[in-house]
Amino acid sequence: MANRHSSRSALIRAVLYLRMSSAKQDKSISAQRSELLAYAKRRGYQIVGEYIDEAISGDDTERRAEFLRIREDAQAGKFDVVLCWDQDRFGRFDQLDAGYWIYPFRRAGARLETVAQGEIDWEDLSGQLIYSVNQMGKAQFLRDLARNTARGQLASAREGRAATGGPSPYGYRSRDGEVRIISAEAKVVRWIFREYLKPGGSLRGLAALLNKRKVPPPRGKIWRCSSVRAILQRREYVGSFVWGARNAGKYFAWRDGEVVPRRKADKTVASEPIVHPNRFEAIIDERTFDRAQAKLASRKGNTTARKARQYPLAGLLRCGDCGGLMGGYSPSTGPSYRCRAYHQSGSTVCYCNLIPEGPLLSVIARKIRERYLSETALARLRRKIEAKLAEKDRPPTHRELARLRREVEVLDRKIGNAEDAVLDAPPDLRPRLYRKLATLTTERDRLQAELEALTNREKRPVGQDGSEVDQAIEALRNLREALRRAKPEDSRKLLSSIVTKVELHFDHEPTEGGRCRNPFSYGTIYIRPDAGEGRGTEPDSDNAHLITNRPYSDTGVPERPVRLGPEHSSQPTWSCRP
Repeated sequence: MANRHSSRSALIRAVLYLRMSSAKQDKSISAQRSELLAYAKRRGYQIVGEYIDEAISGDDTERRAEFLRIREDAQAGKFDVVLCWDQDRFGRFDQLDAGYWIYPFRRAGARLETVAQGEIDWEDLSGQLIYSVNQMGKAQFLRDLARNTARGQLASAREGRAATGGPSPYGYRSRDGEVRIISAEAKVVRWIFREYLKPGGSLRGLAALLNKRKVPPPRGKIWRCSSVRAILQRREYVGSFVWGARNAGKYFAWRDGEVVPRRKADKTVASEPIVHPNRFEAIIDERTFDRAQAKLASRKGNTTARKARQYPLAGLLRCGDCGGLMGGYSPSTGPSYRCRAYHQSGSTVCYCNLIPEGPLLSVIARKIRERYLSETALARLRRKIEAKLAEKDRPPTHRELARLRREVEVLDRKIGNAEDAVLDAPPDLRPRLYRKLATLTTERDRLQAELEALTNREKRPVGQDGSEVDQAIEALRNLREALRRAKPEDSRKLLSSIVTKVELHFDHEPTEGGRCRNPFSYGTIYIRPDAGEGRGTEPDSDNAHLITNRPYSDTGVPERPVRLGPEHSSQPTWSCRP
């Protein structure tokens, strides 16, 4: 008997999931691994993998890279069981989020076992109830800890006991409550203030110079306008303790002198901070700091009008050199698009790639009309839609119907068990059980509707109704007309229904003055997969269509090449390569 049990357990593939939030609070990774290996050995499990998330909260699941990977591997069927030291190592998500994160494991047939709680039963109603109660306790622990931490930080800030009021800003380091200046970084801070206050000083210009001189930034790999602005706005550089300048916090935040709860949907906004002046040595004097704030405020006012304009291609254009977005820009020559990396960090990061909006928008819309919304293209699309509908109308197999009937029967039994459990459950747990019962009922009704639809399809003749095809074709025909007549501010929504992105490439030609001209060279339109069918693309096509300044017409006859760059205002004759 023992040998048979050992042989059966040896077939069970197990993986270890190890997590710790911080070295001070949690059992170490090595200690967790040691206990889990002993646990697996006692049960004869075969260890086939290990996943580790360090220094990440159990409720910050989107940032737990290894948890996301183990979730994908579960769906791929790479293991049978996940082993954790404790249920809270697997996650401290709340009751509603837990269902979202656990569903892929359960659907793949992977289960969770912990040293502390043993096997977690996600299938049985009583097992779900036990897991839910434990999970609510784990999630509540985080909320209680966050509230107590926020209150402690507020009390400390009111007394000015937290060094600089938060993480040490660039130029300072704090240790044991003592703040000291880092001379090399302080020199950069003084240089930024001095150069910005000079005539012509700008955020982008300073970021470009810092990148050119290879000065290490406070965080990230390069200096940006935003990082320069952040330094100019930090009151800590005049020696002031500052706390609570941003209404931040996952569960609780500082607002109007007290700690208040936050919802996940709440945005981080500026708030009135607690300030204690002259708490440590200043890097910048008050007069210089105030002048910088006045200049920042005046520049902000000058850009408001420009930002109010709608750029119809915003979010769709990509720079071919750095791969980043090209943002709206309004020089004297008219609305254009310029590489954002250059705008934020200067020529050390990318080129000043610039392209006017009007000709670009016109040619993209024209090529879409010609290649995807012509009557010939719509006829090809009609044939493909009809073929897909014929496949869709294929009578269901007996196996498909039998599977759905089994799933409905299983849910009916679970609903019956849940109704009995509600009557026996303590009053304080009944609301949660009612919600679970409603979820089961909704899923049962969805499967029942799907079963009825398949049954009706089985009885309906194939190709009985072609109205769906007519509606789809008419919608595209209307889109073609809308593209022709659309106002610029409405074009982006129309274009994004077909185009995912447009990559723009530029030539780089040095001039006699040592500068660089960046005339437009060619572009590539990336079409949505569903829109690509209008062109009759093959299944393995990547739906990327080249647009060049040596284009070809649909008949294969070369058209006259036209280069589009900042010096050109006429509409180019782009074409997709056949």
